[in-house]
Amino acid sequence: MKIVVIGGGIGGYTTAIKAAQYKAEVVLIEKGKLGGTCLNRGCIPTKAFLHDAHIIDAVRTSKALGIFDSIPNHNVQAIIDRKDTVVNRLRDGIASLCKANKIELIEDEASFLDDKTLILKNRKERISADVFIIATGSMPARLPIEGANSEEVWTSDDCFDTPIQPGEHVCLIGGGVIGVELATFYKSMGCNVTVIEAQKRILPNLDRDAANQLATLLKKHSVTILTNAMVNKIIPSHPYQVICHVNDIEHKITADRIIQSVGRKAVFSELKPENANIETNRVIPVNDAYQTNIPHIYAIGDVNGQSWLAHAAAAQAKVAVDHIFNPKAKPQQLLIPSVVYSDPQIASIGLDETSAKEQNIEIKVGKFLVSANGKHVVEGSDRGFIKVITDLNNKILGCTIFSHLASEMIPYMTQAILTNQTIESLESVVFPHPTITESLEDAMADVLGLAIHSFPKVR
Repeated sequence: MKIVVIGGGIGGYTTAIKAAQYKAEVVLIEKGKLGGTCLNRGCIPTKAFLHDAHIIDAVRTSKALGIFDSIPNHNVQAIIDRKDTVVNRLRDGIASLCKANKIELIEDEASFLDDKTLILKNRKERISADVFIIATGSMPARLPIEGANSEEVWTSDDCFDTPIQPGEHVCLIGGGVIGVELATFYKSMGCNVTVIEAQKRILPNLDRDAANQLATLLKKHSVTILTNAMVNKIIPSHPYQVICHVNDIEHKITADRIIQSVGRKAVFSELKPENANIETNRVIPVNDAYQTNIPHIYAIGDVNGQSWLAHAAAAQAKVAVDHIFNPKAKPQQLLIPSVVYSDPQIASIGLDETSAKEQNIEIKVGKFLVSANGKHVVEGSDRGFIKVITDLNNKILGCTIFSHLASEMIPYMTQAILTNQTIESLESVVFPHPTITESLEDAMADVLGLAIHSFPKVR
């Protein structure tokens, strides 16, 4: 069987490697740099920046650790150079994996001639296959307002190669995941940061308590946050200005750099899906196996609009390939955790209190403050909490972790939900001491009012 994958991001290369493991003949087509948005302009560059920002913050607080008293003197270009080193190393690793799996890599732009054939733009060649998998990803969205489409107004794609110096004012339009992560980085770099969010609070789709506490911490570090703010106009000539209204009061924010972080939109028009009779709207709709309306053409990752997360794309890739080779098997249903790499991080899976209320589900809530966890205190990361949501029979339905290393703990709770665990069924799990993960034990025990490191609940 010959499988052609269009798009070399995390969804695309995962698809290609998984298909090669089934001994298929695999071609992977990527018009840009291998690794896609996640590796080149998204997940990895952002986390490289945030890692360096964390070190800068640690230096600022080092006097409390008895090491020295210093104001960090950082080189912004050196931070960008280190990011490039990380990205290049990982990109080379992906290329090596493709070679080891005998995947043919083609650097070109592809479009459908019909549902069995692609045309390569530069090579002027045609490629036929038994199965096509579309993994063309997404691009940053821009607001439909005056000035938003100017090249002088950045999106997240533009943040990783041009230095912004300490003391400069950065205005972020959008207080979702991307906006909050960029705000976390720029405030650590010594920039003046303003975040403009149209809804009532930043991170409006996440746990209310976690979002509100994070907003308080950002404000404590001199980040200005405007909520209920509708942006009406951007003036993209220096000095740049954003004009917005908060409760009918006009605000003019002057900044050295304006960055839009207002979501993403699927990329597929250049693929000419209409030539293959693939149905589209703003995304490419798919079924549970990630098939389009044309059964031998699949679409995974951002392009299908189900989840705009890199790890979701990789998970969908595996489900799609398994379905190609085992079409009678029921496709695996995915449970996708989300993470905000703020400081502290926010990780969540399943239900939170708000979504449970909206669905009229009766729940119990366990909550543990990480300030009572020894390892959190030792590492100076004692801000935050863990919430565990269960039904009335103590079956785990959801979890929100607002804590240092939340991203590393959330898979444990994801597995608990997937395997229908209850608080009682996990009581025999022994957590090493002292560890950050012990906080999970106390949060789960608090559902029953039995947490060791929390004060007794008032009955």
